[in-house]
Amino acid sequence: MKRILIPVDGSRHAVHAVRAMLDARAYDPVERVELLTVQVPLQAGKIGRGLSQADIDAYHQEEGEAALRDASALLAEAGVAFGERIEIGAAAETIARVAAEIDADEIYMGTRGLGSVAALFMGSVATKVLHLTELPVTLVK
Repeated sequence: MKRILIPVDGSRHAVHAVRAMLDARAYDPVERVELLTVQVPLQAGKIGRGLSQADIDAYHQEEGEAALRDASALLAEAGVAFGERIEIGAAAETIARVAAEIDADEIYMGTRGLGSVAALFMGSVATKVLHLTELPVTLVK
């Protein structure tokens, strides 16, 4: 049985990736899914005066939870064992790192997403992930 990493950002494309994995498990059993959302690193003082690190941490947590919500609901409804991670950093590099950390067998990801200006289109993130990992990556529109 497989361990699957699914990066999500709250977009419909990310939800499509979860649905595709759920469809595929009929012929390719899944042990566990790890949902990952990668938040753009914000730094106190750079985005506005008066924001503390605690404010920035709370913002990352809130945005991360929102990005995970729909995907988590689908997996819970389907009865699939899953975990959730909120990470801060560069999207593609973080996805590849987390895939290695959890010993993932495969990555499912949407081809377009929502996020920082640098990661506005998941397609560019997906291309980087393909270059950073040797794992199979299933891209879903």
